[in-house]
Amino acid sequence: MRKPPMDVLRAFGLERQRLQPASPDGRVWLTDAAVLKRRRLPGPAGGLRWEAELRAAAARAGWPAARVVPTGDGAPAVEFEGWCWTCEGRLPGEPRELVTVAAWRIAGRLLGRLHRDLAAADPGEQRPGLGKVWELDLVTGAAGAGTFNQLVTALGEEYPELAAAVRRERYRNLRELARLGYPELPEQPVHGDFSAKNLLWANGELSGLVDWEFSRRDAALCDLAPLLMPFEPLEPQFARALFEGYAAVRPVSNQEFGLLPALVRASLLWWVAAELVRWRLEGGPPASIAQTMQVRFPAFERYALGLGFLRENVRG
Repeated sequence: MRKPPMDVLRAFGLERQRLQPASPDGRVWLTDAAVLKRRRLPGPAGGLRWEAELRAAAARAGWPAARVVPTGDGAPAVEFEGWCWTCEGRLPGEPRELVTVAAWRIAGRLLGRLHRDLAAADPGEQRPGLGKVWELDLVTGAAGAGTFNQLVTALGEEYPELAAAVRRERYRNLRELARLGYPELPEQPVHGDFSAKNLLWANGELSGLVDWEFSRRDAALCDLAPLLMPFEPLEPQFARALFEGYAAVRPVSNQEFGLLPALVRASLLWWVAAELVRWRLEGGPPASIAQTMQVRFPAFERYALGLGFLRENVRG
């Protein structure tokens, strides 16, 4: 596995630190006190500063959010051979799977509290280089890969049926989000990747909330919707507990609830956009895109028909 370039290590003052890989693809490296990340979707420097300020605001509200570590000359990142490298403080603890009803209820309450606290720290301006969940051109453009449609067209040259499925779901999702009033929902800062793998625990306490790379301003439920479809539909008892915990802290309106299936589909398309970038810039077969379109979307369609059982737990 190729280690981070020495120029990158020097920029962050890590050239004499012992490095330990934390991901099989060499994207994340650890020292005793820092986490070094190689990123494709950082956006402009202004976006990285926006992220750093949101992390700091969360920390002031009592959340264990790691501080962004700038380079020696104050830059938020280092660019090297087409990649962007960032550094942040290392937090204690390890992630743990959510395997009980109680654990999912706690996760819901944590997310509700996070949204309440981030709303109070809302800068009122969108993160440079990222946008709302349906603004996929900003996701792909931030990585220098062109527009979403350009990537789908390129995919279609090799995999026409797969590209047609992506295009069909994209147009359907745009129509349903507009029809159900997504543009009118209040916007606030969201984490962008709130999940079990990004919650660290030590001695029974939350010790870290990590991976803020996709933080932005959006509808609050854009953080909750992906939890219903991480890779396959969330078991009903867990979904119920998640909503009970969340709504106990932040009530969910009927309009938000009505938009939930559309926001889940939007989150799947956001994933497709990120995977299209990876496919275009790094090569290889689009296996993850095919899995999402051919397995995850159909599975969610069956699951969405029964989501009404959550309504009894929605307040507002």
